[in-house]
Amino acid sequence: MKNSYVAIIISVVLFCLNSCQEQTQVQPVQIIPEPVFVLKKKEKPFIVDNNSRIIIQDSQMLPAAKSLRQILKKDLPIVFQNETETLKSDFTFEWDASLDSLTHEGYLLEIARSGVLIRSFGAEGLFYAVESIRQLLPAELEKGSIYKITLPAVKIIDKPRFPWRGMHLDVSRHFMPLDFVKKYIDYLALHKLNVFHWHLVDGIGWRIEIKSHPELTDIGAWRVVHENKKPWEDYEVWKAGDSRPKYGGYYTQEEIKEVVAYAKERCITVLPEIELPGHSQVVFQCYPHLACKDISHQSIKKSDVYCASNPGSYQLLEDILDEVLELFPSEYIHIGGDEVNKRNWENCPSCKKMMKDKGYDSHELQSHFVNHFDEYLKAKGRKLIGWHEILEGELSESATIMYWAGENSVADYLKKGHPTVLTTGSHFYFDHYQSLSKNEPLAFGGYSTLKKVYEYEPVPEGLESKYSDLVLGVQGNVWTEYMANPAHVEYMVFPRMAALAEVAWQAEDKKDWEKFRSKMLGLIERYEQMDINFAKSAFRPNIQFELNRTSKNIVVSIESELETQIFYTIDGTTPKPETAKLYSEPFELVESVLVKAISVMDGKILAETEEMDAIMHKARGAKVSIEPEPKGKYAAKAGYTLVDTDFGGTKWGNGKWLGMLQTDFTATFEFDEITEISKIGYNCIEQAGAGIFFPVGLELSISDDGKNYKPLKTWKTDREKPTIKTSNGELWTIEVDFETVYCKFLKVKTIYPRRTDSGVFIFVDEIIVE
Repeated sequence: MKNSYVAIIISVVLFCLNSCQEQTQVQPVQIIPEPVFVLKKKEKPFIVDNNSRIIIQDSQMLPAAKSLRQILKKDLPIVFQNETETLKSDFTFEWDASLDSLTHEGYLLEIARSGVLIRSFGAEGLFYAVESIRQLLPAELEKGSIYKITLPAVKIIDKPRFPWRGMHLDVSRHFMPLDFVKKYIDYLALHKLNVFHWHLVDGIGWRIEIKSHPELTDIGAWRVVHENKKPWEDYEVWKAGDSRPKYGGYYTQEEIKEVVAYAKERCITVLPEIELPGHSQVVFQCYPHLACKDISHQSIKKSDVYCASNPGSYQLLEDILDEVLELFPSEYIHIGGDEVNKRNWENCPSCKKMMKDKGYDSHELQSHFVNHFDEYLKAKGRKLIGWHEILEGELSESATIMYWAGENSVADYLKKGHPTVLTTGSHFYFDHYQSLSKNEPLAFGGYSTLKKVYEYEPVPEGLESKYSDLVLGVQGNVWTEYMANPAHVEYMVFPRMAALAEVAWQAEDKKDWEKFRSKMLGLIERYEQMDINFAKSAFRPNIQFELNRTSKNIVVSIESELETQIFYTIDGTTPKPETAKLYSEPFELVESVLVKAISVMDGKILAETEEMDAIMHKARGAKVSIEPEPKGKYAAKAGYTLVDTDFGGTKWGNGKWLGMLQTDFTATFEFDEITEISKIGYNCIEQAGAGIFFPVGLELSISDDGKNYKPLKTWKTDREKPTIKTSNGELWTIEVDFETVYCKFLKVKTIYPRRTDSGVFIFVDEIIVE
C-alpha cells in the first residue's frame, strides 16, 4: 500500500514537471525583419507573472508601453521610474543617449530571467523593440490570452537600414473602410514600417473631405455602377437624385485626424497624396471650367489634366492643400505628377499661348505647374514629393522623387540628384501577380514573387556614394483596380510585406533567403492567428519544364517558395497525399503527359491543384531565327522561346512570352532532319488594355535547303476563335492544318493588326509542330 502511494506521488510530481516544462516552453528567436545582432543566452527564460510591471521614465514612452501591454494581453500596471524600485519581474524602458549611433529608431533589448530591459535613443526605437518582443511570443497570443507567457533569454541590438520604410494604399479606385485603414496601419507596425502612403485622390474617386469645396465629395466620391464594366471603363459620377446604383465613399476630416493620431501612436507617418496636374478626371466632373478647352471653347473630352493656363486651377489646389496641411503634419506632401497627358495642353489655345509667351514646351509647362506647388509647400514649411515623371522639364532642386519604374533605370534617376524613395515597379508593385498559377485572382499584370521581393537590392552595384546616399528608402505600392475589398488587399499584400520589411530594415550584407524562408513559417502562423487573408502563392507547386537539348526529353522540376511537401501525378488523376508520388528531385518525360501537383503540410493540402501540359512536339529544341530580332524586356529567350516546351501560361508579363511591337515578323525553324509535318499550333495571348492583340494572319512556307521556299498555307482570322479566358487576358492556340509534307525548314510569318488608336504588341510563346 505504501509503495503504491509513493508511486502515485512520483507520478504526480513527474506530471507537474512535464506540465511546467510545456507551459514554460519559449519561442525560437525568429524575427522579421532580421535584427542587426542577436545573442541567445544560456539561461532560463523570463516569465511574465502577476507581479510584472512596465516601468517608464516619462510620457514619451507611453505608446511603446501601451503597445506592450496590448500584445501581452495582460493589464500590467505602467509605473513611472521615480515612483518605484525596479523588481525582478519588470519590463523597464530607459532612454540611453549613448545609443545615438543606432538612430532614434534603433534599440537594445536584453531579456534575462531577472527582467526585461529596453533601451533606446528615441521613442520609435522603444516601440520597435516591443514589436520584436511580439515575435518572441507564441503566435496564439494574437487571438487571446494564454496562461503562462515566457520570453527567451536574449540580447538584441538593432537599427534600420533606411529611414523611409513605406506601404502605399490606393483608396480611390476602390474605397476602403476606416476600420480596415487602421488595421492596415497595424500591419505596417508589425513589420516595423513607418510610412503609410494614403492615395486619397485619383481620376475616378475623391476620398478626402474638403470643406471649402464640398462638391469634391458630394459628387466626386461617388460613381455610377455599370454592370460588367471595370471602374475606369465608362466612368460616370453619381449625383443626387440618380436612381441607378452607386459606389464610393470618403473620409471626413474628423476620421482623417483619427487615422493620423492612430498612426502616430504606432510611429507611422501618414503621407497624403493629392494628384496634380494629371489623374484628375473626377475634378472636372465637379468643376468643368478647370479643364482645357479646344479651339471651339468646348471642354476637351475625357480630360484628366488641369488647364495650366487657368488661374482657377492653382487656386482650387491651393485651397485643397491648405486643408490637407491642417490635417496631416507630415514633412512631405505627395502631389502625384505622373502620366500627365500633355496633348491636352497642346490642343488648348490658352495653354499654347502660355507656352509661347514663356518659351515653354509641354514638359516645361508641367515643371511650371509642379514647381508652383513646390514653392507653395516650402512657404508653408513642407516638402514636395512626386512620382519620378515630375523630372520632365526643369524640376526644383528641393523636390523629392518617388521612383516607380523598373530596376534597370534606378541608377540613371538617382544620378539626376534628387532624394529618392524607391517603389521599383518590377519588384514593389503588390498589385502584380505573385505566382504563375492560373488559380491566382485577377491582377493588373506583372510578376513579383515573395523571393523576388526579398532578393531585391535597392542600391545599384557600383553606384557612387554621392548618389546612393540619395536613397531615402523603399516602399511597396498597392493599386486597387482589381481589389474591391479588404480581403483582396490582404491577399495581394501578404506575405510580400514581410519581404519588403527585410529589404527596408535589414543590413545590406545580411540577406539569407533560406533563413528568411524558415522564419516565414512562424510569421505565417501569426498571420493565421490574426485572421489575415494571406496568399498561399508561396506554397503553390511551381511546375517548370526545361528541355534536355541532347535527348530532347522534357525535364520536370516542381518547387514551392516556402517549404512544403509536394505530391504529383502524370497519369491525369488528381493528386492526393495517400496515392500520388512525393516529389524529391527533377525527372524526365519521354512522351506528352499532363503533370498535376499539390502542396501539403502536416497532412493538409494548402492550395489548389496545379497542372501543366508537357507537349513533346516535333519542333522542340529546333534551331529558330526571328526577323526582325526581338528587343527589350519582352525578348524572353529570343527564338528558342518558341521551341523550349516551357509555355508562357496565363501571365503575359512573366518573362516567358516573346513580344513584338508594331511589326510583322518571321520565325524560321530548322529541323535536325527532313521531317514529316501536317499541323501547327500557334500559342498567343491577347490583353487589349495592355496593347496586346492576336495576330490577324499567318503565312507558312517550307524549304529543303533554307534558301528556296514554297508557300504551304495561309491563315486569316475570322475572330471566331476558340480561346481560353484567363484572369490576365485570353489565350488562343491557332491551329493551322495542311496536307502532310516533308521539309527541313519551316517559316511562319505573323501578320499583326494595324490600328490607328494605339501601338500593337503580338505575344507568342510556343509554336507546336505536329
